[in-house]
Amino acid sequence: MLQEMEELFANRGRTPKGRKALSAIFRASMGAIADYGAQAASLDTIAAGAGLTQAALRHYFATRDELLTAVFTTGTVWFRLQLARIVADTNLPAAKRLEQCAEWHLRFMENIDSVFWLEGSAYWIRTAPNRRVRNAFYRWMVTEYAALIGEIRPDLRRPERLRRAYPLVSLVLGSWITHGRGSAWGTHFNVQQRRGVLLEAALKVATR
Repeated sequence: MLQEMEELFANRGRTPKGRKALSAIFRASMGAIADYGAQAASLDTIAAGAGLTQAALRHYFATRDELLTAVFTTGTVWFRLQLARIVADTNLPAAKRLEQCAEWHLRFMENIDSVFWLEGSAYWIRTAPNRRVRNAFYRWMVTEYAALIGEIRPDLRRPERLRRAYPLVSLVLGSWITHGRGSAWGTHFNVQQRRGVLLEAALKVATR
């Protein structure tokens, strides 16, 4: 998954050399975030980790905030693309697409260290522009889930579809705490059991 994000990040490069440098910058940024946190990840550390000089790094990103915004935005864009592919697969019934969206999100949590979600969440809320990016993504999720709920339950009016989509998204996102990698709940249930319980609850919320 991180490899796919890295490729998306690197694709902003106009030349093979640029794409190679951006791949190294992405990997070094993720390493620095994991080791020190977003607020303490310096351009010096990231440049060293990427095997670049400060000047070379600043050729791509003039400031640390510009770089971190690009890293976290790439993650959000990539995540949205994955869910959008599932939503758009009209060969599957709406109930199955809704289940696959929630399941994909849970599997993502199982494979990505929770530190990246926690650091990203903290970073997004620090400034108004960042909050707008985050809020737009969450609104998109609620709207898409509400549309799927509407396909499953066409008798429901739009306000009720949204009312059900809101807790569904909240339940799935909140699962980072109890289902994400590093969760203490791993000692109580294995990962398949946790995923199954959460999926069952999510679908009940949406389609009751």
